Amino acid sequence: MIHALLALVPLCLAPQQPTAKNFPDLGLTITLPAEFTDVKDVGVGGSNQLRQRWTAKLGSVDLDIELWVLDKEEFQFEEPEDVMDTLLFNLRDPKNGDPDFSFEDRRMLAGNFGVCPYVSLARGAVREKDGTKEVGTRFMLGGMLEKYGYTVEIIATPQPGLDGMKQIVHFLESGIGFKGAVRDFKWTDAEAKARWEHDAPDDLKKKLAQIVRTAHYIIFTDSGSKNTCEKFGEQMEKNYAEIKKVYPFDDVAGRRLMPLFLFVNDAGYFSFFAKQFNASEEEARKSKGVASGDWYATYFEAKNDPVHIHEGTHQIFRNRLRLPGGGSWFQEGVANYMSSAKNDRNVAANSVKKGKNTPLVDFVKIRSLLFSPKDDKKGGDEAASHYDLAALLIEFLHESKFGKAKFQDFIHAVGLATPNSPAAIERAVKSVYLTDLAGLEKQWVEYCKQRH
Repeated sequence: MIHALLALVPLCLAPQQPTAKNFPDLGLTITLPAEFTDVKDVGVGGSNQLRQRWTAKLGSVDLDIELWVLDKEEFQFEEPEDVMDTLLFNLRDPKNGDPDFSFEDRRMLAGNFGVCPYVSLARGAVREKDGTKEVGTRFMLGGMLEKYGYTVEIIATPQPGLDGMKQIVHFLESGIGFKGAVRDFKWTDAEAKARWEHDAPDDLKKKLAQIVRTAHYIIFTDSGSKNTCEKFGEQMEKNYAEIKKVYPFDDVAGRRLMPLFLFVNDAGYFSFFAKQFNASEEEARKSKGVASGDWYATYFEAKNDPVHIHEGTHQIFRNRLRLPGGGSWFQEGVANYMSSAKNDRNVAANSVKKGKNTPLVDFVKIRSLLFSPKDDKKGGDEAASHYDLAALLIEFLHESKFGKAKFQDFIHAVGLATPNSPAAIERAVKSVYLTDLAGLEKQWVEYCKQRH
């Protein structure tokens, strides 16, 4: 009888309780759910960056959970995505990581996570040293605090099943709380003036004429014409909507307005360009607009100039979609597709149809289309410019029967892949279209043969 009672004891134990820990200096509280069992608080050895580490179990899956905080000024963080970009860079370290590591899923999540009311959430495979066999899954969350960027990272081994993945993601979505002030996503006037003075060329530092805010942009300008700037802002918003239609994304509440430097004439723009890129004015004169970092800069010549939607696409891929990968062929392809007409790509299509284009496996290796030969490697009068070729490839995937159903999956898979790495890009293509680059090119050729 005694043995029978003892056997019943485990059934009478109270259920596992959530594990919560406060970090008062950060304003954060992290609460591990009851489903995370056998939780152990692991020492971090007084590290200033690794603030907390736990090990735990989720069924038969081992969890390693870490909280990292990184100095905002030292790492030049402004957005949660900047934190994730640094994490991605570290994970691709050839010595200690996987050079071809990619986020398999990355999205924005609104909530009470920090001074920015949203975080970047992602996951990716953990592979053995040879980079082939997947042995686990890494889950990552990046957020912003007043003085720090922070990440909560979970390595789950072996790979959790679908239910396990849902439970881990649910923790990241609901187990992190923040208490503190939230920044003004529209920029305060003081912040805007400081940004102009930091980025403007010396002769224009004191000539900020006005600040114009639209739904998605903050326009810094030395032009005193409010009507001109508002009309330009309206056009940029139309471009924003057009870009979003082709490359959709969620507009998460609280995302900061994107900086746009609009100069009254080309001289101001050339001076700005030269300062930003430590370039000569001669180099600057080759450009009518440029997107870099979080900003777009141009001068007012014509609001409908294709350069604005081209560079606006670059800015959105960097600041909203956060898809910086693939390489120049991909980044210029998505932008040139938006700024060119179908007829502009006819010569490129003829080149592909006749096999005179650079093979796709070589094309994706080109570091910069801007500095690559203008004509195809095989030469000939019908060789296409690489910019048109890149846009044609995006056209094929967006508009063809073969590509369009999974086009958005392609954009995100390749946009998160290691730039100019055939292995990483082919891995991304296979995950979407179940074929390699050679197979993709065959479909592209067939499309061009039937294209009208």
